[in-house]
Amino acid sequence: MRIGMLVAVVLAVVSCGGGPDIGVGGPSDQGAGDLRDVDARDARDPGSEVRGDLFDDPDAVVDPETDVAPEDSGPEATTRDDILASTDDGDATPGDLPDVSDDDATIPDDVPATADDGTITADDAPATPDDTPALLDDGATTPDTPDIPDTPDVPDVPSTGPLAIRFMAANLSSGDGQDYNLGHGIRLMAGAKADILMVQEFNYLTNSDADYRKMSDAICGAECQFHVGVGQIPNGIVSRWPITDSGFWDDPYISNRDLDWVRIDLPGPKDLVAVSVHLHTSPSSDQVGAAKVIAQKVTEYRAAHPDCCWYVVGGDFNGPSAVSANGFGTYNSQPVFYVAGPDPVGNDGNENTNAGRSSQYDFVLVDTALHAYQTPLVVTASDGSAPLTFPSGLVFDTRDFSATQMSRYFAPALTGDSGAPSMQHMGILKSVLIPR
Repeated sequence: MRIGMLVAVVLAVVSCGGGPDIGVGGPSDQGAGDLRDVDARDARDPGSEVRGDLFDDPDAVVDPETDVAPEDSGPEATTRDDILASTDDGDATPGDLPDVSDDDATIPDDVPATADDGTITADDAPATPDDTPALLDDGATTPDTPDIPDTPDVPDVPSTGPLAIRFMAANLSSGDGQDYNLGHGIRLMAGAKADILMVQEFNYLTNSDADYRKMSDAICGAECQFHVGVGQIPNGIVSRWPITDSGFWDDPYISNRDLDWVRIDLPGPKDLVAVSVHLHTSPSSDQVGAAKVIAQKVTEYRAAHPDCCWYVVGGDFNGPSAVSANGFGTYNSQPVFYVAGPDPVGNDGNENTNAGRSSQYDFVLVDTALHAYQTPLVVTASDGSAPLTFPSGLVFDTRDFSATQMSRYFAPALTGDSGAPSMQHMGILKSVLIPR
């Protein structure tokens, strides 16, 4: 009897089949980002700026005296389509990005799927927590798996009362490609929590609209817009508010980028014209000459559009010579940008902005009218600790802060990001508070 019952149970188990397979769908196809059309231009002569070779240790701290290659030694100029693709397959879309809710909760469908070899494809299963890039790790990155921060929380902008704007100049590419593929510069920009960023060497992955959309989302959120110029190492702008117009002015002293501008629809009655620049390394007279071009164009725009706008210019000036009455300061004896100090300084009190903190290359300049509303830069803490205040703005060097301070005030940026391979510049932050 027992034997018969046992046989019956075995036969019942064998006859049972498994449940149906459940397929995991890939990301949805979404359109390109907010990149505006750029007028086609003739091919340019080769540019002159190039990064040094990647170090064996991708997180080694740069020795500015020995490890950073001169900027003017470089490769043949390429167009956006000539930029070598990274390990990404170039088909990234906004659907590849993690969606982040207000409480920062991440669900499996929000995280890009990661295969064992580090590549991301549309058919991969949702990542487990172990597959998600770490944001507060030890700073280690590899060329084929960039650490990209989640989309940051967007600060609420009051509809009434003064309008606070935080500007950032950001030539923060790393590695040997003059791009943001390794993630250091993206974390720096995200951690700075700026509203309007004037970005240099604006290359990312394949330079497609979808890739730029991914980068912009990681810097300041999905509602932000961006404009990218043309050239081997283009300038561009990322804005928290809508970009309503854009264009470029020719820099007569250099061939692999232009002087790029956008008009931004700020809350309130006036707009903002922001100009992103990367001036020639040498001679310094070239920097002054390009600054004069911008001062003239801003003066002409202001005459054609009276009382429409505030104006700001920022980026890598490659020296302080353009920050003068002969450069950005005046045009036809009319004041344009405010060029007098004091300039932003680092947490160490040093105003210099290159990798070795021995030379001043990078600036944010507002027009003389907007300067009346410049205010100290105040950085709030995520845990309720006392804020940090920088009266004239900040030279953002992560090496000036402890890991605890970085996590508290500048997450997701890491202490080693400003010392990343071939990181030749620091970010510059400046704030204004405009009455409404």
